[in-house]
Amino acid sequence: MRAPRHRGPSPWKAVVFAVVVAVTSFSAPGENLKTVRAENGLDYAIPGDSPVRFASLGRFGVGLFNGRFAMSGTYHYGYLSNSPEADSEYGVFDLYFVPDKKVAIRLPFWAQRRHVHEMRFKNDADFVKAIIPPKAIRELKEKKIFSVSGRATVVVEDYRISVECDYPTYSVSFITAEPPGVLLASHAFVEQFGC
Repeated sequence: MRAPRHRGPSPWKAVVFAVVVAVTSFSAPGENLKTVRAENGLDYAIPGDSPVRFASLGRFGVGLFNGRFAMSGTYHYGYLSNSPEADSEYGVFDLYFVPDKKVAIRLPFWAQRRHVHEMRFKNDADFVKAIIPPKAIRELKEKKIFSVSGRATVVVEDYRISVECDYPTYSVSFITAEPPGVLLASHAFVEQFGC
């Protein structure tokens, strides 16, 4: 004897519909912004799903945040210039980290601009020691190459926002990292942002 056919909508369609409704009812990452007013017209926007919590305002309107989080992205490390005429930039090393978008949109940012585009480390030397192979460091010091870049996933804390010269700076303290991936060595210099 054949089992009776189910009349009406498929129970699987109802389950799929429920999942779609549940997913679309949540706000997009980085939404539900809270605002902290700093000084001189500075506002810091904090996404509702941020991995850090606002702690206080420091001197000169620096936004201080608590919380430890992981971020993946691309780092760039190397010389700003190899030209003696570049005076203060000659022979100077620079490091910056571009977090992946899925991380960047969840981090607090200067509300008068948009999301975080690059991150600085308060303890650059710790990052370099953990991520960049000694051979690459030697080649940089010997000026066989001028910069290196690669992908990394790092754990950080002590997130801060500061605005100087109409340019936002986002910084963290490096804690640890997953084993580094592929390194790209280059004869180009590290591009510097800001004023």
